[in-house]
Amino acid sequence: MTALLFAGSVVIIVAASELFTNGVEWAGFRLRLASGATGSLLAALGTALPETVVPIVAIVSRDPASDSIAVGAIVGAPFLLLTLGTAVTGLAVATRRDAPSLVVDPRQARRDLVTFTAGFGLALAAIALPRWARAVVAVALLLGYGRYVRSTLRGGSPTEIAPDPLHLLRWRASPHSAAIAVQLAAAIGLLVVGASLFVRALEDTANAVHLPALLLSLVIVPFATELPETLNSVLWIRHHDDGLAFGNIAGATAFQACLLGALGIAFTDWSPGHLGIANGLLTLASAGWIVLLLRDGRCRGTRLALTAVPWAAYVAVVLAAGTRLQ
Repeated sequence: MTALLFAGSVVIIVAASELFTNGVEWAGFRLRLASGATGSLLAALGTALPETVVPIVAIVSRDPASDSIAVGAIVGAPFLLLTLGTAVTGLAVATRRDAPSLVVDPRQARRDLVTFTAGFGLALAAIALPRWARAVVAVALLLGYGRYVRSTLRGGSPTEIAPDPLHLLRWRASPHSAAIAVQLAAAIGLLVVGASLFVRALEDTANAVHLPALLLSLVIVPFATELPETLNSVLWIRHHDDGLAFGNIAGATAFQACLLGALGIAFTDWSPGHLGIANGLLTLASAGWIVLLLRDGRCRGTRLALTAVPWAAYVAVVLAAGTRLQ
């Protein structure tokens, strides 16, 4: 049964990702957004729903392990996305024989990652603060994300080339806005369903081998919640839409650090333990490394693929040490 859940959830997520990437391209085209804004805002917000749902459901449920699951999901998601997600994107770039390097707008990449680094750094610092001070940090994160959105919308030139035909209406060269909205809504719904099924399958597996809740949410749950961003980026790389591909990943981390960070700080005990703090510090280091790699807006896919090393090392240490690190 668990194997069927895994297989079914992956099929749903792959199909939803294809619908979503196509729909987002048309939404950005109609709104006359730059490629970076489409990826960093529209795509990132849509595909961030699965990792948003997990902590919200955990917080609302108020189960004994709810805070651990919510905090772990918030802290663990950007780590997996900036390491394994970026590495998978780099491998997809490396397989392009005609263009083995990722090419993006360095200003947008820097804006995304600096926003993430500042927001996530504040969120980690809030661990040591009293509750009233955490409330101030949560508000600051929300205001910081609002400023990031405004700057992103002002940057870059609108995309002038129409995307591939909308999957819902492939026979029409210029689909109606309502059709774009319907396809996006269907894709987002499928993404949430697919991610939920994947999380359920992972939880069944974790319970069978008796993994603790914090370890589950830090290491295992992000696999499901970050699949949409990663698959979307791979699809965009295949179509040579590098700005959309990387913006989808980097923009999602900015969303996670600011909005999900504010959620965790305000509504949980915000105590990720030694596992979470180590995870967070490695995440900040990974973001800084990617900023250096993309300082001129260009990086070979093979070099991006090396960002998987911190994640692999972290998981190896966690699995070896188990609960002793908590």
